Amino acid sequence: MKVLITGGYGFIGSHVADRFHEEGCEISVIDNLITGSRDYIPFPHKSYPLSVEDPECEEIFLSERFDAVIHLAAQVSVSESVHNPRLDTESNVLGLVHMLHLSQKYKAGKFIFASSAAVYGTNPALPLTESESCDPISPYGISKWTGEIYCRKWTELYGLDTACLRFSNVYGPKQGNAGEGGVVSVFMNRMMEGKPLHIHGDGEQTRDFIYAGDVADAVFRAAGSGLRGIYNLSANAECSVNSLITVLKELHGTVDVRHAEARPGDIRHSLLSNDKISRELNWSPRYGMEEGLKRTYAWFRNRRRSN
Repeated sequence: MKVLITGGYGFIGSHVADRFHEEGCEISVIDNLITGSRDYIPFPHKSYPLSVEDPECEEIFLSERFDAVIHLAAQVSVSESVHNPRLDTESNVLGLVHMLHLSQKYKAGKFIFASSAAVYGTNPALPLTESESCDPISPYGISKWTGEIYCRKWTELYGLDTACLRFSNVYGPKQGNAGEGGVVSVFMNRMMEGKPLHIHGDGEQTRDFIYAGDVADAVFRAAGSGLRGIYNLSANAECSVNSLITVLKELHGTVDVRHAEARPGDIRHSLLSNDKISRELNWSPRYGMEEGLKRTYAWFRNRRRSN
């Protein structure tokens, strides 16, 4: 399989590239390298240091004729989308439409779009299923929701085979501090530096954390399947910040924890049902929170030792 991974040098993208590489696929990466790193993909692949909005991307599609396009390139910070909604739209909407257009024009067999739990907003009907209403509360959530509509219409209008995966809070090795799962990497970095961990509020707020390797496996399976439409991609498990801290203490030892005021606008609880994708893709997460954090901690520790 010839696969294009946009944003392939990023946190999630590099895990996805690893998974396709394990299966002997021919991999190309489009990434503007603003946040990604070439070091995250050590094996042979084709590299194109471009933004997904760049007209030069057409030459890549023309010459490569991809079997699948995995569209992960995005502006991922909710707060940045609030401060700079134009940048968010350029990357998350215009870039997506460009990739959809080229995928349809050059007959890519499958198009996978990385959407987000942010499309649901503050919907309290937990666990959230794909049939629940969407009411995003940030430009980032709006752009992801808009992207889903574009994917559906590209299937209806042009016959492009598309699947939209609504990621919950992804964490794991190579993660930066942006994005919804970034609390894990923030805590990891602060522990390595001997700094206190700050909890906003009482720590009982929960998130549905999913390990990056499990996300990569689902994306790989989806690319070779008949999966179409919208699917939650989650661990289907709530984990409080306090529970997260408990596991980190077991891994690291003594940790200085300090409480701060709750942040206005923060969602109290988040949980996505993964029943639909588990049933239709015969997929389930392999890594529980303790094992995932153990692997993530080992990566952050080794990186600090090598620096």
